Parts: sequence; C-alpha cells; structure tokens
Amino acid sequence: FLIIFINNGVYGMTSGQMAPTTLPGMYSTTSPYGRDVKTQGHPFKISDVVATLPGTAYVTRQSVHKTTNVRKCKKALEKAIRYQQQGLGTCLVEVVSNCPSNWKMTPLESNKFVEESMIPFYPLGDLKVPEGK
Repeated sequence: FLIIFINNGVYGMTSGQMAPTTLPGMYSTTSPYGRDVKTQGHPFKISDVVATLPGTAYVTRQSVHKTTNVRKCKKALEKAIRYQQQGLGTCLVEVVSNCPSNWKMTPLESNKFVEESMIPFYPLGDLKVPEGK
C-alpha cells in the first residue's frame, strides 16, 4: 500500500501539539518550553524505520518549501503510485512541510525554518528504491 506522510513537526489538525517528529527545542502547545529530549525523547525518523521493513519497495523524503522541491515531490508521488500499480510493495512518501499557523511564523519564516532546521534533521532524498529502478 501507499503511505503519504506530511511531516510538519506538529499535529497541525489538532492545534499544534508535539508530534513524534517535533524537533528538539521546537515549541508546540504541549511543549511550550521546546521539546526536551531528556523528558520527551528524541524525534522519530519514521521513513528511516519504514525503509528497513521487509516488503517495503520505495521510501523517499521530499519537501514542498520551494517550487523546485514541489516538482521533485510530485515526481516522487508519481513513482510511488507507479510502483504500487506494479505491485512492488509498500511505498512511503514523507513530505517535509511547514505549518506557519502553529509555528507562529509568517509563511516566509516557516519556509526558512524548513530549510534551516527541518531538512538538516530530516535529509531529503530516496531512502529505498526498488531493485533495478
């Protein structure tokens, strides 16, 4: 099956609570002083884990903070759908995204945060591709 995972570091649909992917020091409604890894644990790199599972065919991490990245993300989604149609196995497309409302930033500030903070922690690119593809 196909998993599309939007990683904006918070549970955005529920008022911005800390998520498994919230960065260390990142603020949320449930971590008003920033995520403390000593008490709240480290962020979970979901795609890295899924890439190691048997039956997984394609795992990639893309972003949508710039036009060029939106195009790359679109191509990754097209690949994932094609691999599903070919029956190659589970596919996961992680989309690193912003959440200006819950991050309390302007859209430009939030895109800069994605570039400077999210992407260094969650590097973009393919983590697993089908053999011969």
